[in-house]
Amino acid sequence: MPADVVAQKSADMSQQIIDTTDWENAKTVHCFLPLVGDSEPDMRELIQFAIDQGSTVHTSSPSAETGRKVLELDSRDLPEFSLSENIEFDVIIVPMLAYDPATKHRLGFGGGFYDRFLESQKNALKIGVCFSECITKLPVELHDQPLDKTILV
Repeated sequence: MPADVVAQKSADMSQQIIDTTDWENAKTVHCFLPLVGDSEPDMRELIQFAIDQGSTVHTSSPSAETGRKVLELDSRDLPEFSLSENIEFDVIIVPMLAYDPATKHRLGFGGGFYDRFLESQKNALKIGVCFSECITKLPVELHDQPLDKTILV
């Protein structure tokens, strides 16, 4: 997708999450930063909004072994989350390479990080974001975690 389309769709996704989330009760938020060169949704506008609302925002970055880089958030330092930490999140926003509306399951990069993370966060609102072009039928594996809400633009 062209960069301007990714930017517009990302802004639309951010706005939908802003408009439909109870920010008064979203004190601890996890949101991904987009990978450089992957045309992932860019939630940096949403992250800035959550910070401005008083939420503590954590992010996670791909493993150092992959060499994958994430885009920066206006040089603001966000705490990185590790599965070994015992943080309870109110809202979790995850990327989806693909999404199956019939099963409410997502496809990620296959490492299982988000499935393990979502499994550990029983009380969090789990939101997945994906471009509407990525809707497809997906196989479901035992470890796959369904989402509470999806934003498809």
